[in-house]
Amino acid sequence: MSTDSKIPGVEIPYAEQERRAHVIYEAKIRPKMTPSDEDKYVLIDILTGDYEIGENEAVLTRLLRERRPEAVMHCIHRHQSRFGRVRSPHRLRKTEESR
Repeated sequence: MSTDSKIPGVEIPYAEQERRAHVIYEAKIRPKMTPSDEDKYVLIDILTGDYEIGENEAVLTRLLRERRPEAVMHCIHRHQSRFGRVRSPHRLRKTEESR
């Protein structure tokens, strides 16, 4: 897996993607997780904080991509330390390029 996200106009190092995903997960998502969410995937758009929780990564990717076509996504598997960028085309608006 590449260490950098190659997004037209913006380059977000993998370590920064991972850091952002962890911050969003710990602050916004983890407090809402229940025991029934164990062994589920959490797909996070690290640019907006939007996310999906479910059992199928492909379905979550489709759902989040429908709402956030320009998302930069990271996937967490609940109770495992697996992070990985979901490979998909990324586009950013000019406003995002200034970050």
